[in-house]
Amino acid sequence: MNQLNSTTPKVIECKPWSFNQVLEKFLKTVLVSLLAIMSILIVYQVLVRYVFNSPSAMSEELLRFSLIWLGILGAALCFIKSTHLSLPLLLDHVTSSTRHKMNLFNLYMYVLLGAVMTWGGYVASSKNFSMLTPTMQIPLGFVQSVFIISGLIIAGSQLYKICQDINKNPKQGVILAIYIALSIFIFIGFTYVKGIDSFDTYLYDNIEIISFFMLFVSFIFFLLMGTSIAVGLAFSGIFTLFLQIDFVNLIGTTSEKLFSGLDSFGFLALPFFILAGNIMNQGGIAKRLIIFAMLIGKGIPGSLWQTNIVANMMFGSLSGSAIAASTAIGGIITPMAREKKYDMPFSTAVNASSSIAGMLIPPAGAFIVYSMITGGDASIAALFLAGYFPGLIIGASVMLVAYHFAKKNNYPVDTTHYALGDIANIIWRALPSMFLVFVVIGGIIGGMFTAIEASGIAVVYSLLLALCYRTLTIKGLIKTLYDSALSSAVILFLIACSSLMSWSMTFASIPEVVGEMLIAVSDNKYVILLVINITLLLVGVFMDMAPAQLIFTPILYPVVTGLGVDPVHFGVIMIYNLSMGIVTPPVGTVLFVSCGISGEKITNVIKPLLPIFLVQFIGLLLVTYLPIISLGLPRFFGLIN
Repeated sequence: MNQLNSTTPKVIECKPWSFNQVLEKFLKTVLVSLLAIMSILIVYQVLVRYVFNSPSAMSEELLRFSLIWLGILGAALCFIKSTHLSLPLLLDHVTSSTRHKMNLFNLYMYVLLGAVMTWGGYVASSKNFSMLTPTMQIPLGFVQSVFIISGLIIAGSQLYKICQDINKNPKQGVILAIYIALSIFIFIGFTYVKGIDSFDTYLYDNIEIISFFMLFVSFIFFLLMGTSIAVGLAFSGIFTLFLQIDFVNLIGTTSEKLFSGLDSFGFLALPFFILAGNIMNQGGIAKRLIIFAMLIGKGIPGSLWQTNIVANMMFGSLSGSAIAASTAIGGIITPMAREKKYDMPFSTAVNASSSIAGMLIPPAGAFIVYSMITGGDASIAALFLAGYFPGLIIGASVMLVAYHFAKKNNYPVDTTHYALGDIANIIWRALPSMFLVFVVIGGIIGGMFTAIEASGIAVVYSLLLALCYRTLTIKGLIKTLYDSALSSAVILFLIACSSLMSWSMTFASIPEVVGEMLIAVSDNKYVILLVINITLLLVGVFMDMAPAQLIFTPILYPVVTGLGVDPVHFGVIMIYNLSMGIVTPPVGTVLFVSCGISGEKITNVIKPLLPIFLVQFIGLLLVTYLPIISLGLPRFFGLIN
């Protein structure tokens, strides 16, 4: 008799998805699909315009509304995944108990924001449902309903996190009750005081200075609490506007302001250039660029450092990301530097400080954001060209310090002999990647397509290149679309929330107040530019580039243009300043990434960074006081007068 195999089959236990995991899966599918459709639409937009000579107003309108949905729904996913930008100025330096209380406060504020978006979205949708969009003839209220959906998801997901937190620590429930009671008390108390005639008169007579302090004190409070910067921008704007506007009307129009903050065709260039850069990152171009850079740096002492710098400048301009450049290039160069006994703290400093050159060398996303904030006064095309020489100055500054350090410490010269055929092969392998910049910038300057259409061309080109290199799979493409959608959503939601802050600043004449303060220091344009440079350098130490742009451009732009500074020139000055900030602690993300790659402590890297910063600061002064460095190319090509 055969004995049956009685081995118990292996049971795989499947844990049920949590509420937030279900939301995350749903939003991921929506965002990937949305960005893929948008990519097809932008290509269609270019084709019908140039091949069939018949521009499509429908695709343009659909792209604008899809961008808003991408930004607002993506923001909801970022809240679930906790990927919104914040400054942990205090969170990392307090006790565990205090940190839990601060995190609970932030979750509570996110729930309130979700409630505000839901309420405001409902009011806006109800009011505008009978209004049809110009081309597609769909109700505008339907488009604005995304704020109801996103608001409910944000409030629901954060409430779920709060419930989990209270389940783990019931004392958090008491803290939450205190937060709720305090917020109700402050709201009722201020509403009552606001109704007193004498206070209302005093408020009216001093509205500019009171609004100024309300805006910045509340925003700094949120920063110190570790609240998402976007949420801090939104609530500080709402609090400031509450000084003058009835609360019900204010909340009812909040979503409309968030909507109008993103309703610009120009912002489309942002997600598409991010997507093109991420596809290029997957395309295996880093090694090709490094080999080409080694050819350029050959014969210079410390040639590996020169290779790192040149490769970072090229890769940074292609990817549009200093973090991507320092990761991709540094990840390959760092082991080579360690093997050849290079000074590793200095190697880390070189990798970090040179990667920011790509923030200025086009196509650069920071310039797109700046152009949109200024209302197009500084064109994207002019800014792209204006960034070339300042970007080269940033890279050359690192080259100069690296050369001096290598010469001083007797680093050897690379004596590798390259045959003519090898040189040709190296150039040929690197050329397709670098050609993207020529296609984009050449097409814009030549009038073949706009900067927005150029972003679509960049997506198609990078995708074709990745397919030719056979480095991108379907799974990899979906991940790239997802990562690009998330990165875009973080910036787009920041832009939307900053529109609330900008509205409050304009409403209370805050830029004029800041202008008067600066003029009180000096009425000399060059002195004020020096003060602004120092201010932006300090801001960059504590704040990432995108939020710093969105906060300080609306404040400083009217001041400098009133003094006769060209909008394009000031844009370059601002980006140069803030790009240096992302390499400085405590918020130096690029420095942290570079240290993570090399394994060096940040304290060891600060010393070799100082001489590099000094030379880059001298470069900043040259860019500031010699406008021809920035404006020469745009003027030559007739993009500015």
